[in-house]
Amino acid sequence: MKKKVHISQCAELDILFEDIVSQYGTLILPKGAVINEYIIQKLKEFGIEYVYIFDRNREKIFPDYESFEERFDENIDKIKYLMNEIIRGKKLDYNELNRITDDVIVAWDNPEYVMNYLKKIHDKDDYTYYHCINVSFYSALIASYLKLPKEEIKTVIQAALLHDLGKVKIPLELLNKKEKLTVEEFNEIKKHAVYGYEIVKNDDEILDAIKDVILMHHEREDKSGYPLGLSGEELSIYSKIVSVADVYDAMTSNRPYRKALTPFDAFNEFVNISRNNLDIRIVNILTSRLSSYYTGSQVLLNNGEVGRIVYIPPHCIQKPVVSIGKDFVDLSKEDNISIINKNISFNF
Repeated sequence: MKKKVHISQCAELDILFEDIVSQYGTLILPKGAVINEYIIQKLKEFGIEYVYIFDRNREKIFPDYESFEERFDENIDKIKYLMNEIIRGKKLDYNELNRITDDVIVAWDNPEYVMNYLKKIHDKDDYTYYHCINVSFYSALIASYLKLPKEEIKTVIQAALLHDLGKVKIPLELLNKKEKLTVEEFNEIKKHAVYGYEIVKNDDEILDAIKDVILMHHEREDKSGYPLGLSGEELSIYSKIVSVADVYDAMTSNRPYRKALTPFDAFNEFVNISRNNLDIRIVNILTSRLSSYYTGSQVLLNNGEVGRIVYIPPHCIQKPVVSIGKDFVDLSKEDNISIINKNISFNF
């Protein structure tokens, strides 16, 4: 699956298999970064001679994006069916849930497919189901970098897939309302965590860890969350992971009442708003890992120019280096230039 190569043998679009760190332990490039000429030059400057990359000849579960998209569109329908069956009082079909979970696990073997699927436009009435799949992708990424055991990664993914189960009981007109919610309406939406827990609490086949996430994914480190007002010390690692994934996907998704943030605006705002109420270590894992996949992507700048991301500094992920023609623009040194397109194209 991985191949050790001299940097002189690296080719455009090769993908790093593991982190590259300096002799002092400082992260230079994260796993998943896409190789280009700018990065090769950076590695030479750091004295890096060999790197591990994904073997391009490895067997792929999904031979192309179309097959990936088709499989996960089917999984959306399956999640919708599973949730509605549970609402009707039926037992959870764990075999089906396990099949979807396995798909999510292997999906990150093709990060470009995942990243393109995450920005897919969907019917607003099916937002909850797409959101659950998206949150499962993010949760799987976090859990794998935390090096959780395989069974625990599966638990996190399944908790993410079911975390918003209770929203099936909230009227669609309330979930899709464009105007500002009244206090009463917002309080009703907040009940979805309890609704979901009430539905599954007596189902012996659903793990208690998953039930806890359904109930607690809106709890916060500083006790500002709901429905119980718990502190970070009282939350499981599963709840913390799904909470972070849930917030990030909400920020980067179009909703009837607000536009999605660009990924790089989201990285900046996400870290700022999360310092006290989310686990900052998990936030940093998600943002740093996601950012690496944007290397090579085409972006539109606010000055009207189109560029391509060539490098994302680990210390300033919201301000990448962009190539425009033969020039390189370091956005961390340009206060008046920023990325403005939300649907960034991926060319892996």
